[in-house]
Order: sequence, then C-alpha cells, then structure tokens
Amino acid sequence: MSTAVADARAGRHRTPVGVDRALLVDTGFVIALAAVATFAAWPIYETPYLFITVGGALVVAAVVTLIGRVRRWNWLLTAVTLAIAYLVLGVPLAVPSAFVSRPDLVQGYHELVVATVTGWRKLITVGTPVGHFQTLLVPMLIVVLVCASAAFALVFTRARVRGYGALVPIMLVPTAFAIVFGTSANGSPLTLATITVAAPRHVLVGLLALVLAGGFLVWRAQHERRLALETAAQASGIRRASGITSGSLRRLAGAVAVVLVGLIVAVPVASTMLVPGPRHVLRTAVNPVPQLSRYVSPLTSYRQAFEPAQYDTPLLSYSGDAAAVGRLRIATMSFYNGQQMTVLSGDSDQQNAFAHIPELTGRQPKAAATLKVTINDYRSLGMPDVWLPTAANLSAIEFHGGDVNALTDGFYFNRELQGGAELYDLGSGDSYTMAVDPPAATEALSSLTPSAGAVQDTAYIPASLTQWVQAQKVGSGGQALTELIQRLRDRGYLSHALVAPPATTPKSKNWLSALGVPGTGTFQASFAGESTDRISDLFSALLRQQQLEGPAAPDKSLVAGVGDDEQFAVASALIAESLGFPARVVLGFVLNPSVTGPSAIPACSGGVCKGQNLTAWIEVKGAGGAWVPIATTPQDKLPLAKKTSTQTEPKFPTQVQPRDATVQPPPEANPTGGTHQNTTHTPDQPAGPAVWLPVFRVGGSILLVVLVLLAPFLSLAVVKWARRSERRRMTDAAARVAAGWDELVDTAVDLGLPPPGVRSRAEAAAVYAAAARAGNPAHMRTLASGADEAVFGAFDPTPGDAERYWAQLDEQRARLTASFPRWKRLRALISLRSFRTRRGGSA
Repeated sequence: MSTAVADARAGRHRTPVGVDRALLVDTGFVIALAAVATFAAWPIYETPYLFITVGGALVVAAVVTLIGRVRRWNWLLTAVTLAIAYLVLGVPLAVPSAFVSRPDLVQGYHELVVATVTGWRKLITVGTPVGHFQTLLVPMLIVVLVCASAAFALVFTRARVRGYGALVPIMLVPTAFAIVFGTSANGSPLTLATITVAAPRHVLVGLLALVLAGGFLVWRAQHERRLALETAAQASGIRRASGITSGSLRRLAGAVAVVLVGLIVAVPVASTMLVPGPRHVLRTAVNPVPQLSRYVSPLTSYRQAFEPAQYDTPLLSYSGDAAAVGRLRIATMSFYNGQQMTVLSGDSDQQNAFAHIPELTGRQPKAAATLKVTINDYRSLGMPDVWLPTAANLSAIEFHGGDVNALTDGFYFNRELQGGAELYDLGSGDSYTMAVDPPAATEALSSLTPSAGAVQDTAYIPASLTQWVQAQKVGSGGQALTELIQRLRDRGYLSHALVAPPATTPKSKNWLSALGVPGTGTFQASFAGESTDRISDLFSALLRQQQLEGPAAPDKSLVAGVGDDEQFAVASALIAESLGFPARVVLGFVLNPSVTGPSAIPACSGGVCKGQNLTAWIEVKGAGGAWVPIATTPQDKLPLAKKTSTQTEPKFPTQVQPRDATVQPPPEANPTGGTHQNTTHTPDQPAGPAVWLPVFRVGGSILLVVLVLLAPFLSLAVVKWARRSERRRMTDAAARVAAGWDELVDTAVDLGLPPPGVRSRAEAAAVYAAAARAGNPAHMRTLASGADEAVFGAFDPTPGDAERYWAQLDEQRARLTASFPRWKRLRALISLRSFRTRRGGSA
C-alpha cells in the first residue's frame, strides 16, 4: 500500500496514453501564437517573405532542439548549434537582397551580423511597410527563433507537469515585439452593432492571443488532472467513473465564462480607450530624419553652373520617356529664412522629413513612364551632391552597378516635396532607373484659389514687393498671380554674373554668347543671392521704373530688374505667399520644352543635361491641394530701360553667407546606423549632451538584443522561483512538507546530481549529503524522515512544523548549492533537468 502511494507521489509510472496528444497540442500552440505574431507584424512588413522568415525560424528551432533532445545535448551545446544555424540560414531567411550577386551574398552575411545588433533601431527608423528592405526582417527572425527554441525545449523535454505554463509568456514575446515595433496608426474603425472599435486589428490580435493562451492553459490543466487520475487508478487499482462529470462541466463553463467576460470587457474598452489618438510605440519616439537641413541650400550654388568650366559640361545623361517625365527635380525648397531658400527648416519633423521608403526601392510593376539617369560630372555644380535628381510622381527607383545595395541603403525620399537624397558617395558612372506614374490633372493656374483659413508667414516678404504688387492693381487669386509673375518675368532681365564672362572661342561657350548678345557692351551686372535685401532691391528697381514711366507704359520701358532664376524664383514664391498661396522653389532640369514654353534657359537635349540647362521654377498650391508648376525665368530679349541702365547698384550689396561652413550631417544623420554617408565633406561636431546620444542609442540597441537573447533563460529562472513559492504556500501542512522535499530533490538534480530513481528518501538523502561537503548528513536524513512522516505518519504535521521544516530545508539547500562552483550554480539556475525527471522522482 505504502509503496503504491509512494510510486503515485513520485510519478513513477508507465507513460500513460495521451502524452503524445499533449505533445501535439503544445506544438500546435507554439505554431498558433507564432501565426498571431505574424498577423500582428504584417503592417510592419507587408511582404510574403515574412512567412518564409517566420516559418523558417520555427523549423530551425524545432529541428535543433529536437536533435539536442535525442542526442542529450546540454543547453549550452544546443544554444551554440542554434547560433550556428542562425548565421548559416539567416541570410536566405531574412536578407533576400543579398542574392543580387556573389559579392552581395558575402556582404549579406556581414550585414546579418551587424543587423543582429543594429537592426532593431533601423526597423523603427524606416517608414512602414518596410517589405524585405535590406536586413529589416532580421529582428523578426531573431525573436521568433529564440522564443520558439525556448518553447520547443520545454515541449520536447516533456516538462509539462508545471513547465507548460511557461509556454504562454515565452510565445507572447513575438506578438509583443510586433506591437512595440509596429505603427502608431489604429486603422479604420469597425462598427459592431452599437459599439465602434477604433483599432480592430489590435483588438483582434489581443483576442486571438487571449483565447489561445486561455484555451491552452485550461486544456493542459484538464489533461494533467486526467493523467493524475489515471496514474492513481493504475497505482491503487480503483477505477474512476468515465464520462463527463459535474466538475468537468463546471470547469468548462468557467472557462467559457472567462472568455465571454474578456470579450465583453475588452471590446468596449478598446472602442473607447483607443479613440482619442494614435498609440505611442517606439517608432513615434524616434526621429528617423537625416539632418539634411544642415546642408547648404543648393540654390546658393546655382550660378556656378554657368561658369565657363561647367556651362557646356555634361552633368548627367538620360534615356527613356523623357517627354512624359517632363522635368528632373534636384531639390525642392519650401522654407525661407530671409537669407536663403532651404529644403527643410531647422526644426523639421517627420511629416516634412526625408526617410527610407522601401516600397520605392523594391521591384515594382512598370509605370507609365521610365527614365534611366546616369551621373556624369554632377559634382562640378558645387552644390552638395546629396541631392539626387528624381521625378515627380515617382513610384519606383532601381539602382544599377556594383554598389546597388549601398546606393539603395543611402536613398531617402520625401513624398511631400517629391525630392530624393542619396547619402552614399554618389560618383560618376552611377545610374538608376525611375518609374513614374502619369501626373494627375492639375488645376489651371488662373483658376487657383487660396485655401480657406490659410495663414502664411509674411515675416520675410520685403515691403517693396508688397508695394509693387499693390501698384499692379490686379486683385487677388490665381488670375492675379498669373499676371503678376508674367509681369515680373517680362520686366526682368536675365544675367548670371557680376562680371562679364570671357570672350568665347571655337572650343568654348558662355551664357552671354548663347543669349545672342553681340558684345559685352550691353552686359548687365547681377549680384547673386536670394536674401531679403537682394529681393527688396529687385522690386525697388521695378517699382522705381514704373513710377518714372507710369503704370500704362509698355513692358519694354519697364524692364528694370536684373537677375536670374535664383532671384526670380524666390521673388515669385514670395509674391505667391503674399497672396495667400503656399509656394516652394524647385531646382532641376527641363526635359520637355513644352512644359515651360520658350525660355532663356534651354531644356536638356540629346539625352544630356549640361550646366547651361540648370533652371529653377516655383510650385504653388491652391485649395484643391495640388502643386502647380510655374516658370519664372526672366526674359532676355528686351534690354534694360535707358533710365534704369544709367543707375548703379549699391556698392556693398548683401552677400549670402552659408549658415554652416560644413555640409556633412553628423554621424546620427543616417537613421540606418550604417556607414554609408556622404564622405566628401567634414561633419559637424555635436556639442554638449548630444555627444552621448549615439552611445545611448547603440547601448540601448545592444541591451535590447541581450534581453531578447536572455529572455528564455530568465523565464526558466522565474518559473522555478514561482514553483518554489507555490510549494511553500501550500495550505495543507503535510503537502507543504512533501513539496519541500521535492524542492530539495529538484535543486540537487539541477546541480547535476542523480535523481532518486528507485531510492527511498533516506537513501537519496545519503547521496545528497555526500555531495554537500559543507553540510551535516544527519540534517539531510532528518529532512528525509520528516517528509516520510508527513506522508505516511499517523498524525498530520502542524503549520508550525511545516515552517520549521522549510527553514531547515533552506539551510540545507544553501549548503548543498555552496558545495558546487559558481558556474555550476549558474547553470543549475537555468537547467531543465528537474523538469525532465518529473520533479526528481522522489521515493
């Protein structure tokens, strides 16, 4: 009788029918929660390759842990094998871009190692969906691989008496990763009867995880109870009644009630708590903007294109649907600070930021027009070559050559500005192909109206500009804007220099000879710059000439403003701003002359854009929200009016001073954390606390990776602590004493000592006392006899007896642990041996 009871307590019985079913359920639960994590991560990636990454991670984790179980590897050897499998299979599972060429394949393994640490930060700095862009699938691979390996380690070791509960927190980590690293958008609301769910996807993810976890725990608890009853029946010979009992019905009803309560509470809470605004995730706390505002404005280098050395120099070549593309945009400048037009303001945010847009650099279906651009002597323009010539309505871009991945890595785009930037060192011979969608039909300029309630910043609009606009008496709106800009062009005179260019030779050309001016006698000097003073002088000259000639004088008598696209584009933008229209200046090339009409700046021809083709225009936005381009180049046929040509310019004009002497962003400017930055300039040195920001960012990324890698081991330590606490808090004193002996056995087994097997408690105590060199064998025998007395004695122990027993137990456990080296004590903390031996199998 006592032997049968002891066998029942120790779990020493033949494997009952149904254990394999539990194995299948555990495995299915791991796969199901991985599927939930994939569903939760879909808004981040939105690529079918995500299924390959997650599925491959599950297969690798299952195979490695199963082999380790069959061959009886320890946890360290299994972890090393898993790391090797990750390094070997990580590229095909998470870095598809590495299969472009053999060098890229070799580079892919290097990027895999780097992405193990830096990929976490890069993931939250790239706009979603990221697709399979670069190495951004690596974090998902790591999370699923590590968590699935820890989960399968529990499943395959059959540690399911108490260890099965650890599967839930372990496999919820990938779902938590998808939520934390996901987007802050809540998605379109879903109305169910009278309840509106603001974030249906997030609610569905939570409900799926809740139902799976709750259902799994209920089924496993029921399964363990059934196994325990079958074991007791085998040991005692007493068969329990079969069929569904009232207790089973109560447990089933309770589980259903818990799920229903969760649904009833979660859906209304989600419908109210998520309505106020977007969720706050890691992505919302990180600014993925390369600090392009630190670069000198490209418009300040405009005139260098008309120097003799660059005027007839091929800057880039193109082939394809040039007529459909129409224009190449180098930079779009939306901000004016009184000194220059800039691409971005000093306090630019994510809405106006350049960022990685993976969907542009992936392989896309062919658009209506394609254009291949090859860089020639683009650097000779003198402007930062970070600005990449692109086209409006860009739908895809594909780089060519040996540095495909590097160029793709360095490409940033701003959808609002329709402009691109390349932080990698762009050199002669680099090429790329753009796919461009047909432009949407835009309103006629004359029919534009300002947006209702729009308030424009007029702080930098010169008073002379306002006076000149008022003197034209053309009213407001799109018709007035059209007339004002046309008058500005007609009454201006094109000049690209302060000093006349040298005389031409058969082998050289200059802009003055191209204008058809017979000699340098009619040359008109023009100061560079686009500062408020320079624009004010331009309108002062126009206003003065109109006052002298009268408002009804013909345009040939009112030509008074001298300058080129640098001044006239800025002046036109300020005119639009004064009328309430948002405006911006675009620097680039015209490929199709029909989009601008006759102009003193010729369009590119013969598939080549030269310095002489560089031009600037403006774009204005009306109430419809579309940007409408307007040519602003002044005319060159009518000379300056006589009364104006005798006047002299100010002796000391305002000169444009670049805000920064350097044009290279600091190291943190590249949100990828990579090394591909423009290396042709000297970076600004951050001052003060900013010096430590990169250290904190890298340190945080490393800490996050370490925590993810250690999560399974920490989970094991937590599970063991919870097991010990549960044993110690048992309400029945006899059960508490018996559980105390089980805790001592588990400690010994985790330290590497043999499980009791067929030994009695007294025999096991002798074995463990011999291993505890610092302990007293008599005390260990006392613990064994105390446990036997609690289980088989005539009288039950009191709660006080149980407390004293646990006090002695803690002392003996401490002495037993102290007898082993520190590394063995650490290994025992995360050992699974006590689970595999079913709590040590005490006799």
